[in-house]
Amino acid sequence: MSLFGISTNLSCILLMFVALVSLSLPSEAAERHPDPDGCFSCHALEGLEYIDKAGVLRSASIDKQHYYSALHGSVPCKDCHRKIRDYPHKVKNGEVDCGASCHVEEPSEGEPYTHKAVVKEYEKSVHGEGWSKGLTGGNRLKEAEGVDPSCRMCHPNELYIGEDELPKFKASFDHIDTECGSCHQGEVWLGQFGGHILRRFIGSRWNKNDHNKMCNDCHADHKRMAEVELENKKSGEKEKVGPRFILASDSYATTLHGRLLETNVMEGASCIDCHAPKGFRHGILPDEEEKAATHLDNLAETCAQSGCHGYATNPLNHRFVKTDLHDIDMIPAVNDIAPRDSSRLESNWVKALIALLPIIVILGGGTLLWRIFGEKKKGVTFSVLGGDAFQEKMIGRKPKGKAKKRGKQG
Repeated sequence: MSLFGISTNLSCILLMFVALVSLSLPSEAAERHPDPDGCFSCHALEGLEYIDKAGVLRSASIDKQHYYSALHGSVPCKDCHRKIRDYPHKVKNGEVDCGASCHVEEPSEGEPYTHKAVVKEYEKSVHGEGWSKGLTGGNRLKEAEGVDPSCRMCHPNELYIGEDELPKFKASFDHIDTECGSCHQGEVWLGQFGGHILRRFIGSRWNKNDHNKMCNDCHADHKRMAEVELENKKSGEKEKVGPRFILASDSYATTLHGRLLETNVMEGASCIDCHAPKGFRHGILPDEEEKAATHLDNLAETCAQSGCHGYATNPLNHRFVKTDLHDIDMIPAVNDIAPRDSSRLESNWVKALIALLPIIVILGGGTLLWRIFGEKKKGVTFSVLGGDAFQEKMIGRKPKGKAKKRGKQG
């Protein structure tokens, strides 16, 4: 056999060895590729626009860098847009069901992750008529016409870690190799799963002010709230809401809870701390429903939740839990929506004012009469109670009354 033949055989053996070694390497070392269907070959192009049936100019371009940095950046497009089979595809084939299961497996149980339980809680809430499925890029206007919020109205595909959370995220991420790396190794795990798990570990991205902002995006809009209709339990018919509902955001802002959070003191309670303290925090129910956290029978437990008013469950404090945090009388009467009719007379504040009115009239009238007919004294007048002490200790002079008494005694 020639040297050339030996060399060829050695080369083939070497190539086979390299191939076997490559196949035996851990799969997690492969490069992360969240677009296996090649959607970005079109949607990453700038200026990918079209005019829909309503004559509105739409953009189908996606900022690739923003998408990869967002919450769903690790999810392949067709995991959500499951009806898309052909390219180019129709808009309606891009519909998304937020309750569908994802490709990501929950680490502890190995089951596909799903928002189905969250959507189920949401559908039973006061917002349940909003959109949780059938979402596309082309029906945002139709979606926005509804009064109830949809999933994506409150949860857009925002950045994975917000700027205010980055310092805490980086501090926790520094030791992920020692915490998780003994079992889970590879850049893919760290990038695709580690970041998601760690974000859960460091807590919610939103603080209480973020929660309130999300609620106020709708509830602080008086015009939008005036369009809301609620079912009358007695008649079964839907009726327009009144000023109390429309001004709920305004009345909350006047409470101690609202003022604390406004000054970034997180001991205040946010909207959902009271209205949806348990579950997936989407189960906001009307006050009159027995399961509602704000139902009169449940208020003590709601107020006494961890870190709040623990004494609320004591029967002696039953009046405390009845405090109306959306009292319409906390809204100035000059507000265009605040009522100016006889309903104001039913307020406890008005009743207290009426009870004190005789005392106010007597004291006010007496002061006025004294001002008109009382003896006018020249010079500075000091208070009857404490005036002498003020003169002696603060301004270093002897009170005239004491000086006269000493003169008579002398």
